[in-house]
Amino acid sequence: MKAIIRSIILAVIGSLAFVSLAEAQVTVTGVISDSNRLVLPYAGVVNLTTGKRAFSDQGGFYKIAAGLNDKIVITFVGYLPDTIVATQSSGTQTINVILEPESRFLREVEVTTQYTPYQLDSIARREQYGYLLNLPNKPLAGGNTPEGAGVVFSPITRFSKKERQKRQFKENYEKMEREKYIDSRFTPVLVSRVTGLKGDSLLMFMKDNYPDYGTMRAIGNNDLLYWITDRYKAWIKK
Repeated sequence: MKAIIRSIILAVIGSLAFVSLAEAQVTVTGVISDSNRLVLPYAGVVNLTTGKRAFSDQGGFYKIAAGLNDKIVITFVGYLPDTIVATQSSGTQTINVILEPESRFLREVEVTTQYTPYQLDSIARREQYGYLLNLPNKPLAGGNTPEGAGVVFSPITRFSKKERQKRQFKENYEKMEREKYIDSRFTPVLVSRVTGLKGDSLLMFMKDNYPDYGTMRAIGNNDLLYWITDRYKAWIKK
């Protein structure tokens, strides 16, 4: 009997030790910024092992629970994602993350599919951030009352921390998509071909004459050539 009891006790102890080890977690934290030390608010933080998600705050600070060897991916619109690994099983581990910006201008090589390079990249971005973009915005206080009609927003919906972060992310994403579309048409190769500019002069001209999204959506390819030519003539006179 004593042997049986001893076996049961050992089994229970072993089971508790296993559960304790399985539940051991570390709080991974740090600051997310870019190579210019600009903090990145509302960056996505996803524990690929557990599926848990978080966001950095307005100061770029993030915090997420993880287990030993859990992989955590950091994403921010317009930047290349980065993956970090939790190397502790408990306590707090500080890992500051520096993200590198994506190439400013998309490739111009034509692809043998029904999509343009911009469309392919846009589809890939949509798949990457779809889990967040598909989340509906929480309703405002007042039911269907239009925003701006004197309503008081609910402090636990629109102005909750997560709701603010989600809405800010969507705004950043929309802005990035517009810039990506502009960059897919207003490219260094095209502008250089039209103006003959190269190097720093080309980059300076493109910066000084960066078109707006509405213009790029409204004009065709031939009109774009004329638009660049007119801007170039005015630019060289300065």
